[in-house]
Amino acid sequence: MGEGYHNFHHQFPMDYRNAFHWYQYDPTKWFIALCGALGWASSLRRFPYNEIQKGVLTMQLKGLKKLQDSLEWPAEPKDLPILTWDEFQEASKTRQLVLVSGFIHDVSSIVDEHPGGRYHLTNNIGKDASAAFFGGVYNHSNAAHNLLSTLRVGILAGGLEVVTEHSIPPGQRLVITEKKTLLDGPEEI
Repeated sequence: MGEGYHNFHHQFPMDYRNAFHWYQYDPTKWFIALCGALGWASSLRRFPYNEIQKGVLTMQLKGLKKLQDSLEWPAEPKDLPILTWDEFQEASKTRQLVLVSGFIHDVSSIVDEHPGGRYHLTNNIGKDASAAFFGGVYNHSNAAHNLLSTLRVGILAGGLEVVTEHSIPPGQRLVITEKKTLLDGPEEI
């Protein structure tokens, strides 16, 4: 009775409850609490709520980390080639490349699906479309920023002197990282 929350007992063995919210089905908890209210049980212990919430958050983060790791993310900037303006122009003759916020994007896979029509993309091949992307034509959504970041194929040399909020797609502004143990060192894995 209340065994659906049995893992709570393993994390917080000193707590008399299996389910810590009053409404969670745990008749044993209710019985013990009633006994405590009637004076038939004493010294009922509860683990601090703040620490329980840390455990809840940890489990939620584990689930979110698993989801995060299953998604496709853009290439790391350090892994992208750096092209000069002339190299970008030359490559744009054979590929549908657009420059946005210092990053070179191959938009060939989305030209026909672009909500604004293919004109807006094809008209910016070989050009810096940053102003258009960030509100000059249309202020694109977080989803558009996330999608565009997965299309990065290079960085323009000198094309982005300052890292701005636009260089980090919204989907990557909050990233769940996993740390090694203290024995292994402080590096992220």
